[in-house]
Formats: sequence, structure tokens, C-alpha cells
Amino acid sequence: MHAYSRQGSLPAITHCSLLLLVVLGSSLKAATVQRFTLEELTDNAEGIFVSLCREAVTIRLEGQLYIGYRFAIIETLKGEEREELELHLPGGRYEGFQTRIPGMPTFVPGERAVLFLTAENHLGQAWPVGLGQGKFRIERPPTAKQARVYQELDGLSFYPSTAAKKIVDQSLQGLPLDQFLNRIRILLPPRTKSALSIDVR
Repeated sequence: MHAYSRQGSLPAITHCSLLLLVVLGSSLKAATVQRFTLEELTDNAEGIFVSLCREAVTIRLEGQLYIGYRFAIIETLKGEEREELELHLPGGRYEGFQTRIPGMPTFVPGERAVLFLTAENHLGQAWPVGLGQGKFRIERPPTAKQARVYQELDGLSFYPSTAAKKIVDQSLQGLPLDQFLNRIRILLPPRTKSALSIDVR
């Protein structure tokens, strides 16, 4: 199974990544992770995509629940250009069973988001960098003239040594999409910048 493939079955083993370093509390109400700045998200991401969620399907395999997400790609900022991709993330509800990893982002069909994705592991799996930190939801508030981005940090706590970064990155909340994407492009080496760009405002 290839996490970015157009077809494939869901995995039965969870993803392991040194970038995530997830520590789950006994209450399973929060995940403690390293706090990433936008520069760190950009550097650590194998792929950065402006995406539109097309499908979300929960499947139970060998006692594990996964949600298979299918995305249409609006713009590729970093990584291999593609028209669509799939992510398989632990969690979901299926035949009376429900599970959720604290801090793991979720998506609904029709939702747009900027995704920062890890490299695939040996199982062909990729996750959002830093769990919810790797998802910036795109919305256009009723009073706004253009789309804006919002990072979803519910269910996450951060190492004390990186608490200051949390305050700095609050400036990204509600940032106009164009400005946000331009910040990313500035951080990227020229060779990784995509020639594909579609207006999503």
C-alpha cells in the first residue's frame, strides 16, 4: 500500500515516525508532541499540498480502526506533483467500535486544507507532521473577502521547552491563505516550488 497512491487497502499497523514523538497520557485526552514552527513544518514535511477532501471511509482491520481519506490536490508546494492522494490515519467509528488518537487531525468531505505530510515509512504510510500541526484548515469567514487558514491544535500539548513557539505561531491563525502560502514558498528551496497553482480563494 502506498499512502499517496490512488488505490490501495488500509494498513493494519500504526505509523512510527521520529518526527512525531507522541506521548499519550493515561487519560488519552492529550498527546504531547514537539511544537513545530512554520519553518520547521516546511523543512520536515516530505510533501506540502493544498487539498480538498473528497472521501472519508472508516474500516476495521485486525482489530484496528482506520479512516481512509481521499484528497484532490489543488496545488503542490513541496514533493511530487499529483492530482490526488490518499491518507490512512488511525481512528474512526465502525460497527459499534470507536477510537480516536488525541491530536490526530480529521477531515470531512468538502473540507479544504493545507497538508504538511511526513515521508512514508517502510509500510508506505505518511502522517501529518506533528499530528494536528500538519493540518491548516481553509475557511472563508462570512465577513472576510478571502480564504484564511486555521491550525487545529485540539488534543495536543507541547513540551515545556517549546512553549514559546506556541505563542509565536498564533500569528498564523486566521492568516489570509495567499499570505500563508507565500510564507511557505519563501521557506522552500527554489527547486521544490511547484509550477502548478490554482486559485482557491
